[in-house]
Amino acid sequence: MVSSLLAISVLGRFQKLTEEFLGGNLFFKAYLPLLAAVLFAQAVTLFNRNYRFHRMGMLRCFGKSLLNNLVIGGFWAIVLLISKNSITESRYYFVVTLAINLILLSVLLYVVQRETINRFHKTDSASICAIMTTRARAPFLTDAIKNDWYRRVEAVILTDQEEAKSRETDARPQDHRDDGGVEYIDHVPVVATLKNGVSWIRENALDEVFVVVDDTEKPEILEAVKELEQMGLRVSLNLASVERVTERLKLQREEDYRPAIERELMFFGDTPFLLLGPREIKMRYLLMKRILDILGALFGLLICGVLFLFTAPAILLESPGPVFFAQERIGKNGRKFKMYKFRSMYRDAEERKQELMKQNEMNGLMFKMKDDPRITKVGRFIRRTSIDEFPQFYNVLKGDMSLVGTRPPTVGEFKQYSNYHKRRLSMKPGITGIWQVSGRSDVTDFEEIVRLDCSYIDNWSLGLDLKILARTVLIVLRHEGAR
Repeated sequence: MVSSLLAISVLGRFQKLTEEFLGGNLFFKAYLPLLAAVLFAQAVTLFNRNYRFHRMGMLRCFGKSLLNNLVIGGFWAIVLLISKNSITESRYYFVVTLAINLILLSVLLYVVQRETINRFHKTDSASICAIMTTRARAPFLTDAIKNDWYRRVEAVILTDQEEAKSRETDARPQDHRDDGGVEYIDHVPVVATLKNGVSWIRENALDEVFVVVDDTEKPEILEAVKELEQMGLRVSLNLASVERVTERLKLQREEDYRPAIERELMFFGDTPFLLLGPREIKMRYLLMKRILDILGALFGLLICGVLFLFTAPAILLESPGPVFFAQERIGKNGRKFKMYKFRSMYRDAEERKQELMKQNEMNGLMFKMKDDPRITKVGRFIRRTSIDEFPQFYNVLKGDMSLVGTRPPTVGEFKQYSNYHKRRLSMKPGITGIWQVSGRSDVTDFEEIVRLDCSYIDNWSLGLDLKILARTVLIVLRHEGAR
């Protein structure tokens, strides 16, 4: 639209358009509908899944813009030829509009790309990555991957640390050590070696690991890839090593609820990668899920505000203290956040938890018991009616949680997880989920919960979320399964 208006301005200045066109009759009858169709065609071209502007430099942005304009120009030319518009005016307007559009679109794509990368990298929504490679390759990989808009490189794990110590001459200006002795490669900290790399990954929030090595037959490499895959992390292997690693993993695989799936071929710099790991949900579906979360959270917070007027006084009358209970939980792939609820227990509930562990009804790494003495009378009511859960809509609005997902564990529970347990956290946690609508309190086996959660992740769809939400509403209204 901007290009079209600029074209009219330029052509009008040089008297290349008639009064009929400038007066609006011809423009609004013939050109405006055509322009609307062109705008739609351009939007489809720009936002199709193969148009990855976030991995382009300025020249590639210009090249893609040129291709985009050629496609639109061809479409436009065909329409003009079969229409009854003035060919002279059409040609001027057509050429100038496309020329201006080419320049504006190239600049716009590049500016949006850089701004998106800078802003998105600072959020928890970015895909947090580590690179497991040799010292020689690390600088080139960090530089290439950091330019991807939704990936943020947090750590380098060196597979040749012992050999690298003697190669001080390989250091670049971007490589340095801070006052604490931490080494940096291209401004990314070196956090571990191959020997302790997986241990570091277990204890930190991470979504994806890039493994670029030559010696893939090395037992330590195979074991590392296997453990990362079990945790539900995306593992991107340089293409030369994929066949050997996957063949070895097929022979060594343990039961972890799902085998690795080869996903997408990617290029970072000159290095081809093939993605291994759990199913990767397309960005457009994640965006739709986020929109649903925001709408649901706003509606839920309105209800929460009304409930607060009645719930807060009742909580304070029975048990003086805070109205809300805030607890640190573990979210997607190890991210920590504060989860909020209406307080349903006495203030010393966490201190008394250890005394009651023998009465835990759950077989595994969760705690639940019938007639928990830590729960107040008001707490029993708000738990039975699920009123205590409503403050979590604030977590959903912040982006820590989703309406539907897996339930976030406490820090203590998470520390006891095995590798395959962590795969249930490869999606954002939710207020409700598949195992809650499968019986909520009736499910007492933690391994069954993990199985259900992994099944939800592997088979996720927006339709499945809507079904779970509908079943959750029915269960809450009937007071089924809650304690």
